[in-house]
Amino acid sequence: MKASARQSDERLLTILDRAYRGETLGRIADDMGLAKESVRTQARRVLRADLSESGEPSGVVRLAYPWARV
Repeated sequence: MKASARQSDERLLTILDRAYRGETLGRIADDMGLAKESVRTQARRVLRADLSESGEPSGVVRLAYPWARV
């Protein structure tokens, strides 16, 4: 079970890294063989968690998520 969680974490980190580098979430989903909405949902969850838990101003946090709509 831990390997599965680890793989899921690694996949999410790959998605976030590629999005940060400027790839669209749709393209990332296509390349990784994942559903586009699944990729978007996962990325948005990370952004929302970062916004609510980081203690940083939202504008600062959003700089790390250039793919996210303001």
